[in-house]
Amino acid sequence: MSWDLYAQDFPPVASVEDIPEDFDPQPLGPRDTVILKIRAVLPDVDFSDPGWGLLRREGWSIEFNLGNDAECSGVSLYVRGGGADAMEVVDSILHAIGARGIDLQTSRFFTLEAARKSFGTWQDYRDQVVDALTSSVSSTAM
Repeated sequence: MSWDLYAQDFPPVASVEDIPEDFDPQPLGPRDTVILKIRAVLPDVDFSDPGWGLLRREGWSIEFNLGNDAECSGVSLYVRGGGADAMEVVDSILHAIGARGIDLQTSRFFTLEAARKSFGTWQDYRDQVVDALTSSVSSTAM
């Protein structure tokens, strides 16, 4: 279970609903260049597999899906765990690669303030699911 974001070249519109139907996003660039941009702000990210990166931090992690093509059209981010600085790191990634992101929990463009709230809401939901599963397993084991 993860908090997810999709980043690409989106037009400078106020909301996702305002993206023109005929909008044709530009690639973010060669995948190797996108990786270099991410590593410039996060030197400890592991891109052993150039299509999938992994950043591990205390209490949380981010997986990066850059796809298998040499030209990178977008990046999916999967944030797991919880931590006060995870959204700041997501923000730094978006700035580094020159992309806008859509918070897939809210279907809105990423802003740091809104993402902090969305990530907190997601963590609360995740904790409820884990608690329910734990309670279910505990009562079955008796």
